[in-house]
Amino acid sequence: MKSRSKSEPAPFNAVRVVVSYLFAAGPLGSGTWRWRTASTFALIGPGSVPFALILLVSQQQMLFYDYDIAWGVLPALATSAAIVLARFRPVEAWALVLASLAAVMVGARFIGWQPWPLTSPNLMALMVVLFALARDRRPWAGVLAWASYFAVGTVAIWASNSRLVTIVSDPVSNPTPTPATDSLTLGALLGALAFLIGLTVRIWRQGRARVAEEERVAETERHQRRLLEERTRIARELHDIVAHHMSVIAVQSSTAEYRLAGLGEEAKAEFRSISGQARESLAEMRRLLGVLRSEDEAGARAPQPGPEALRGLAEAVDRAGTPVALRVGGLPEDLPETVALTVFRVVQEALSNVVRHAPGAATDVEVAAVDGRIEVTVVNGPPPLAKLAGHRSAQAGGAVPDPHGSGLGLVGMRERVSLDGGVLETGPSAEGGFRVRAVLPIEDRSTVEESP
Repeated sequence: MKSRSKSEPAPFNAVRVVVSYLFAAGPLGSGTWRWRTASTFALIGPGSVPFALILLVSQQQMLFYDYDIAWGVLPALATSAAIVLARFRPVEAWALVLASLAAVMVGARFIGWQPWPLTSPNLMALMVVLFALARDRRPWAGVLAWASYFAVGTVAIWASNSRLVTIVSDPVSNPTPTPATDSLTLGALLGALAFLIGLTVRIWRQGRARVAEEERVAETERHQRRLLEERTRIARELHDIVAHHMSVIAVQSSTAEYRLAGLGEEAKAEFRSISGQARESLAEMRRLLGVLRSEDEAGARAPQPGPEALRGLAEAVDRAGTPVALRVGGLPEDLPETVALTVFRVVQEALSNVVRHAPGAATDVEVAAVDGRIEVTVVNGPPPLAKLAGHRSAQAGGAVPDPHGSGLGLVGMRERVSLDGGVLETGPSAEGGFRVRAVLPIEDRSTVEESP
């Protein structure tokens, strides 16, 4: 919706901002609203300035000519002000409605066929304010407001019956001995209906807010779960790398006394101690790995891939219909295994995102060593429209192609890159595609490994 308002002409957007002050079509000063059912009802709802002006004119004319109240502009102003104020302060607006009702009750002298003391504009204001009270305040506030109206109406009927207030009416058009009874009863029924409608709107809004909050919490939990799953996956893969090095240490230390001549007993004992600690560490890591691995991964012992596997990955994606141009060069032969694995996973996840979100888009992958660091860049262009339409149809049918990666996308890439002390940059490209760039340090790694 925001993007729509930004694309609209400035004068049109300014008109929408002005209209937002005239009635409750949207937040004050906002041009993001659009015409809908709620906007239509807002024309006669709380805060509607046009509706308030209509009631002001009609109430003033009615009180002056039909009720013989020379100062009728004052209760008319109270009635119209209550409509506008109901949008922000419905309790104060209700006080204005009662004040206008009391003014008509005391000041009217001749009513002819008109209702008394609840005039037609007052009835409209009463319903609007009771609706606003039930919608924006706690239910007991609306109940007390309706009860206060009932109390004022009871006083008006008592005053009319006791002749404390003298009202001259037309016996033909208004033969009721107590003219207050009919109008006040009608006001009580319609006011109760407006209160119930406002209460229904309040309950509906609260339900929507709770659903939105639950969705937000669920999305946060899903993100955290995905993050933990990716960290667990990284831990499993790092185990395989570390276990290889620990195995080498264990073998070398256990065979040192046979391979190296002239070792004293203390040196042999030291090598035996190193061998024992290495084997104990391997056993602890295997026990930890048994907890981290899921049942279907219990027997997985495949070697971890590195940059040498990128060629096959690019060819597989290319065969799937997404052309990939791969350039790998200048990588050192003694590239750390964790960095090598991260390079492969970043490219794998980036290509997986291209297949999922931009099928058929031309993609450039570049991996190179620059100034003591590895730079991985994956840039794709916009997808062909035909393939994008087919991809969306496949998504609608539930067949989303996902032949590569873990499906964790940016979350997994960011975790892996930060683990190696690198930096990940992602965002749209100027050509309408997407760009992923990771920078991984390969020199002076002691600082990275010792940092907390």
